[in-house]
Amino acid sequence: MLQSGGGAGLTLLTTVRDDALVLVTAAGEIDAASVHDFRTVLAQACGVGDKLVVDLSRVRFLSCAGLRALEETSRARPALSVVATGRLVLRAFDVSGVGEAVDVRPRLTEACAFARA
Repeated sequence: MLQSGGGAGLTLLTTVRDDALVLVTAAGEIDAASVHDFRTVLAQACGVGDKLVVDLSRVRFLSCAGLRALEETSRARPALSVVATGRLVLRAFDVSGVGEAVDVRPRLTEACAFARA
């Protein structure tokens, strides 16, 4: 584990897997009150490894600012994959169009395979 943290209804955990794949796991809500922590953890994760997976399967809400943070991260780290399963989170990707710019997968194993490829 590299770091855990978050606030304002968001828990973040960063781990590094054997093959230098960095996994950021988020739980809660990514909104105006928590997006700064989310953005900070994503930036730190980019400095650790070339392959990045962000697991949002436990996120109940993803704001436009959270989508922007993921979009910015995908520019800095092309081997980025996101796990998303929640209806509201998937809708945010779909309505915003960010889902076309960021790889979004329904399962962690698929996201890890994409990031490693």
